[in-house]
Amino acid sequence: MIIAPLATFVLALSSVRTRRSASAMAMFGSVLTLLLTILVAFGLARQSTAFVADYRWFSMSIAFNGPTSFQNFEMDLILRVDHLTVLALLVIEVIFIAAIGWHQVMGRAEPGAARFHAVLTLLLFTCVGILVSADLVELLAFWAMAGAVTYILLTHRWGADEPALRARVALALPFVSDLCLLFGVGWFYARYGVNTFASLVPILHTNPGWTERSIVFGSALLFAGVAGRLTLWPFTAWITRTGVTAPPAAWAIVQAAWSIAAVVVLYRLTPIFSASNTRTLQVMLGVCTASAVITALLSLVGNEPRRVIALAASSASAVGAAVVINSAYHSPAAYGVAGVAAVLVVAPARVAVLLAIAAVAGAMRTDDLVEMGEAWRRMRSSAATMLTGALLMGLAATGALAYGMSTRSGFGLVLGEAVLLLSAGGLRLFLGASFGLLRRRRGFDPERMREPQGAFGFPYWLLVAAAVLLGASLLTPYLDFLDGKRHPAAPLASVGVWAAVAVVGFAACSLAYWRGQDSALGVSARVGGGLAWLGNRVYAVSERFLVAPSIGIARRYGGWVPGREGALGRVASAAGQLAVASSRAPALPILVGIAVLLALVLALGAPGIAR
Repeated sequence: MIIAPLATFVLALSSVRTRRSASAMAMFGSVLTLLLTILVAFGLARQSTAFVADYRWFSMSIAFNGPTSFQNFEMDLILRVDHLTVLALLVIEVIFIAAIGWHQVMGRAEPGAARFHAVLTLLLFTCVGILVSADLVELLAFWAMAGAVTYILLTHRWGADEPALRARVALALPFVSDLCLLFGVGWFYARYGVNTFASLVPILHTNPGWTERSIVFGSALLFAGVAGRLTLWPFTAWITRTGVTAPPAAWAIVQAAWSIAAVVVLYRLTPIFSASNTRTLQVMLGVCTASAVITALLSLVGNEPRRVIALAASSASAVGAAVVINSAYHSPAAYGVAGVAAVLVVAPARVAVLLAIAAVAGAMRTDDLVEMGEAWRRMRSSAATMLTGALLMGLAATGALAYGMSTRSGFGLVLGEAVLLLSAGGLRLFLGASFGLLRRRRGFDPERMREPQGAFGFPYWLLVAAAVLLGASLLTPYLDFLDGKRHPAAPLASVGVWAAVAVVGFAACSLAYWRGQDSALGVSARVGGGLAWLGNRVYAVSERFLVAPSIGIARRYGGWVPGREGALGRVASAAGQLAVASSRAPALPILVGIAVLLALVLALGAPGIAR
């Protein structure tokens, strides 16, 4: 299951050159990985315990006394697969297959087909590695590799300057959160000497020298590391700023894959967070809740369709993350896995909507909702995809909030507001693009606009998968199957309340656009323009004081390293030549010369001469 995408990447990198063969190879690797995952799921279906495989890679003795955990340094490859891992892998692989199939039809003009599909298979390999890792160092290695691959995908259009400039934030901003994850892993290893989840959690409060402050600090670092890839605010910038310049299929895959991988890792880190203190969990829950509300509010302003749907989906993912953290805060009364199930619903729905809006924007030749319209009449399939995807994203958190959040708590009230806002933000994309007058513009004739044939079938399958996952997320046996525990069923009234919140959001947005679509779009454009101006000023400051110095250091260091390596090579070459010359020289004269030189040094260093 891990080797299949890596082998496909090697084959695509070494022997595939044409567009059709590269796409076929990527599709073959994704389908093969899906079949292997189904085979693993069949083997684990009747088991309640996870499958664990341990492979020792490197071991070295570094001390003979002190704590036993620090006497040996080992690097093990530990693979752990449970029901949740299998389901997350299945969703990611279905997304990869659908996006690659859509790209075969709609991405023919993209440059570098062989490179694009090879990097996609490498991203699939890293996602599988992240989800099956049971060791923090192993997880960090796959995490860093996935981050590098993500940047390569977002800067795939290398022929223009704008994609490279916009993608700089996709390199700098997540790099900060990835550093936090690195520091968190190193912090716990320095304190406890172990890296595996199974070995670390039991000794958090029993290891000699442990302190609550150290656990709090390490937990905060790990949470910040995961939050960057989960696109919690303000880390949403690396997604929103690359929406127009990145290839649509790659941009959609990156968002969905990272949201699933990050929320699963967050769920597995909750035992470590629970060992800190109540205040830390409250802060984490507050961060997730605030991020859900802020991103939902931002999805209501601005008329760039890709940005709108990315922010709405990030808000839904933040709601799921809040439910996961709340399970550690109110354990065992709350379902943590319900939050993961909500993100699994959001991921295929957001990809379907992103692919549909990319097709609509390409056909209408604009990325502004003000200039769009009549998609319901001229592009019925894409418009229906946007409508269904928006409904699914708005209802995705219903089961998670019913099982994992009380309707009477303060956090529950704020998360309900976030659900209402994100429901309105997702639906306004459909209303703005589907209705209203599509005006003739220079170089664009509305009468010649047609639905792309062969591209809308793949988003349909993603919507079917999201609908099935949404229905399953409301069932208690499904959630019990995922985490292997028994929990009480959610009250039907609670499910109805949270579903009604999303329905109210849909109704409010529909009413606003029915009363005056042009006015609603105009207000969104003006507020979005002001926020864009403020964001550009903030980005300019960060570009001057953070991004540019970092790139300058990297550039200077990149030139310094080859120079120093060249000097080191010349020294080594001179030493080798000297050794060869000395081997050919007569031994007796050399020994006599060395003896004379040593006698001269000892004589000059004698006490009498030194005085």
